[in-house]
Amino acid sequence: MPQPPALPRPSLDAETIPGRTIDLERGDVLRHGLDLWEAIGARDDLWDGIPSGPFETQTAFLEWLADRLGRDDQRAYAIIDKTGDTRAAVGLFFLLQLKPDMGTTEIGLVYGPALMRTVAGTEAVYRLAQYVMETNGYRRLEWRCGPDNLASVRAASRYGFTYEGTMRQTYWLKGHNWDTRIYSILDSEWPAVGARFEAWLAPENFDAEGRQIRALSEIS
Repeated sequence: MPQPPALPRPSLDAETIPGRTIDLERGDVLRHGLDLWEAIGARDDLWDGIPSGPFETQTAFLEWLADRLGRDDQRAYAIIDKTGDTRAAVGLFFLLQLKPDMGTTEIGLVYGPALMRTVAGTEAVYRLAQYVMETNGYRRLEWRCGPDNLASVRAASRYGFTYEGTMRQTYWLKGHNWDTRIYSILDSEWPAVGARFEAWLAPENFDAEGRQIRALSEIS
């Protein structure tokens, strides 16, 4: 018989999750709303593979954001870039389907261009996953995306999530059927996944110009 897990787990209420190149701050419309509008809300192309958006106006985006921040079964974190001259919210994370009684949750995200193909973008995923799996001892972290969202499909694999299967016709949105690919990291897998992130983020993995020496996919 397997050892029963220690349940429930904490409800994931941290106000700040600190990092080296980024911090994750609990989303707040007054603090982060205008930055997020500029970074992601005003970019229609970022919402093609996401059920929400695009947004015709800043007001529509801020109303959507306020609604999402107020939901009890999820958490939202603004991704704060610390690599420039000023701190700015450049992307948004969600912890969806939050189930402390079962120790499971799902990660959702919208990256602005400033985070794409950057150390900060990868560190942001690591810090959130570390907070869920390591700090709070969750049993399962999910990643879901549509099969046509190739950037999200590639990212899930790169970050160490295991593909589990595809649910067909899970939504009717934006005028067509949406299938859903499901990926996960389990608590038993997290130590190895976390070690890969740590090895990639280590300063010695970057040259004097900040270019990676080994890709995350090359680290076992």
